[in-house]
Amino acid sequence: MPLRETIERLRDARGERDDPAEIVARWTGAVSRLYADIAGWLKPYVDDGDLILERTARAVHEEATGTYEIDVLDIGVGPETVRLEPKGAVVIGALGRVDMFRLGSGDPMFIVLTGPAQQPTWSLVKPSERGRSTALTKETFEATLDELLAAYSLRSESTM
Repeated sequence: MPLRETIERLRDARGERDDPAEIVARWTGAVSRLYADIAGWLKPYVDDGDLILERTARAVHEEATGTYEIDVLDIGVGPETVRLEPKGAVVIGALGRVDMFRLGSGDPMFIVLTGPAQQPTWSLVKPSERGRSTALTKETFEATLDELLAAYSLRSESTM
């Protein structure tokens, strides 16, 4: 009777699910703190007028949480924009995922929230190397931002 046992286990687990409002509050808070860290890391560039940071609210719908609003962060550099776009709090293998990509490019980096729910940490993951992650720090974020922007400048120079 393995099917009967599975059905009973899943039925009993129904009451153990997190409240959707708690999931959204935890997720939007984590993303807001991430953006505050990034703003702090990039403050010298913003103060010099080299970068512009802009947050815009967007509606997101997830099956487990319903619809909620969360900010997208755009980092403007000359004619280019790198966007951090939250994809969801309910993702496989993490407590949430934010895509980081240069507008006009279909090649995002993932910033994923992992670890215990009480003290989660952010990590960078390249889609082509999903089994490997790097802790998100000021240095790794700047290197990733540089990588995304350098891909544009190399492409632009080759057409001249």
